[in-house]
Amino acid sequence: MNAATIMTTNVATTKCGITVAEAVKTLKDSRVRQLPVVEDNNKVIGLLTSRKLLYLTLPRYISEGLLKDVKFAPDLPQFHQKTAELAGKDVCEVMDREFVKLGPEVSVMEVATVFVSSEKPIECILVVDNEDRLLGIISPWDIFKRLCEYTEKKG
Repeated sequence: MNAATIMTTNVATTKCGITVAEAVKTLKDSRVRQLPVVEDNNKVIGLLTSRKLLYLTLPRYISEGLLKDVKFAPDLPQFHQKTAELAGKDVCEVMDREFVKLGPEVSVMEVATVFVSSEKPIECILVVDNEDRLLGIISPWDIFKRLCEYTEKKG
């Protein structure tokens, strides 16, 4: 099995010029946690994730780990204010420009290894062609889903 056999191909995406509020609506409506940001030719230029949005809306002393016990943090109004400010920004202002991408021929074992061996948590891996055009997306769940299907066929 390779990346092409386990990837999800019907991928919700967004583009520069779209506001974060519009992108969040797409995240919600599509029931996903990440949106690849693509150009008109479907070339991937970034990734917008729910984790990144949460990081940007939390007070800095929390998002940077300066305060471990946040039970008494009095910043709920600040959280709402930062969320409102973020909503009007262009997705290209806040997207991650560093993301994991692999080709469709990469083995499932290699894909799984990338998820568990990365220093930073990885929510998804983008599958791209040799010109960085989006072909699909893989989450850890995609690996397990295919392994379960394989096991059921064998059993």
